[in-house]
Amino acid sequence: MKLFNRKTGEVGESLALEYLLKKGFELVSRNYSTRFGEIDLIMRDKGVLVFVEVKTKKGLDFGRPEEMFTQSKYRKVKNMGMVYLHGKDVLCRIDMVAVDFFVDPPTFRHYPNVIFL
Repeated sequence: MKLFNRKTGEVGESLALEYLLKKGFELVSRNYSTRFGEIDLIMRDKGVLVFVEVKTKKGLDFGRPEEMFTQSKYRKVKNMGMVYLHGKDVLCRIDMVAVDFFVDPPTFRHYPNVIFL
């Protein structure tokens, strides 16, 4: 991944984390890595473990952030979540947060319990 894209992603994750904390979520882990890849944020929402994929865009070139959350990416997050949950009996779901910070202030769209968009 290009350094510019990685930095954009890191900023987006920080903004999404702040957004979710303000909504009452609790941070469990950030950038959890497995052999399948990385889960951006693992949060807790009212007793439910939430695996959060953050998609960030600095402009509308190549579409909106939601368009980057593909069925393939969903499967990767699901597999990583299964590795994280191994041996644990907890309720969980996958959420996606889209961050646009080509506008000031940045805008957020939170999609709870996604399958894929």
